Parts: sequence; C-alpha cells; structure tokens
Amino acid sequence: MKNSIVSLCLISFVAWATPAFAANPSILIYGDSLSAAYGIPQQQGWVALLKEKLHRENPGIDVINASISGETTSGGLTRLARTLAQNKPQTIIIELGANDGLRGLPVKNMRENLDAMIQLSKKSGARVLLVGMKIPPNYGRQYTQEFSQVYTALASRHNIPVVPFMLENIAVKPQLIQADGLHPNALGQPIILENIWPELQRLLKKSSR
Repeated sequence: MKNSIVSLCLISFVAWATPAFAANPSILIYGDSLSAAYGIPQQQGWVALLKEKLHRENPGIDVINASISGETTSGGLTRLARTLAQNKPQTIIIELGANDGLRGLPVKNMRENLDAMIQLSKKSGARVLLVGMKIPPNYGRQYTQEFSQVYTALASRHNIPVVPFMLENIAVKPQLIQADGLHPNALGQPIILENIWPELQRLLKKSSR
C-alpha cells in the first residue's frame, strides 16, 4: 500500500512538472484571404505549399493557419492574444492590412493595430515576420505611399524581418490573378511562397541557434 502511494505521488509529480503539450516548434500564419487560399482548393494555397516544403526539409516544424478571409488589422488584433495562447507558436507570420487598404481605413489605425500585434507576439516569445502589401492609388497617392511605408517602418522599429510586398511578381500579371482581380490563383501561390521563404528561412535559422 505504501509503495502504491509513493508511485502515485511520483506519477502526479511528473504529470505536474511536464508541460501540458509536447508540440513541435510551430509557425503561425496570421493573415487574411491571401493566406486562407480564397477561391482555390486549400491544398493549392501558399500555406499548404509551405507545409509541404517544411515536411520535406524540416519535418519537426508544424504550420498552423489562423488566417480568415476579410480580416482587417482591427479584427486580427482582437483575436490575437487568444490565438497565441492556444497555439504557442515559436514563429508568427503577420500578413494583414490588405482589407484595411481596400476599404480606405485610416493608415494610422492600421499602423497602431499592427504595432500592437507585433508587441503581443514578441511578448509571447514568438519571433515575428511581417508581410507587407501595396495597394492601387484608388484613395490617392499620399494614402498609397503611407500605406506601403507602414510595414518597413514597423519592421525597422521592432527590428524584425519584413517582406515588403507579398504579391511581388504577381500583381501585374493577369494570368496569375483570379477573375475578381484581387486574389492570386493557383499559379501565383508558389510565387508568394518564393517571396516569403528567404526571410522566413533566415528567421528559422536564427530560432534554431
């Protein structure tokens, strides 16, 4: 009986001392429809292609896609703390702002929301990669310039890597865009990954040191 009690105590201690999860290092993709594979099969989206690439080259890393079509920086900020707590990622890719730009929302608010998301992510212990966007001059040249400058300015302020334009080599090529004129088609998804991968790869190498 005494031995049974001792064994039970030891088991209880181990259970208490062991983390509640033994998850692999993970990358959280936190974006909008551009990362949610809008209009195409999920397996053809750039996030799925990233999963395949990592499975081949570094199978110990999980990829979690928490992207929501239509998401703004305000909506992203609202749910970020909960998402970080639930997933505990080692790396987060923040890809938000396009919907703010499409709706002509104040650049100042977008900047503040992204700034807060970067701070929350870093506070949680996650490394941050910021993915930028550019928009057409529908709301005037000044708005367009201020919008695109937000990403590089925040990256400099927080000393984090940035992909200045997610749709580089895609946006001006109609054959890579869906009929809505906004979202890359399946042919454009590998190019998105090519745009993001160099900065992500450098960040992952830093994380493994």
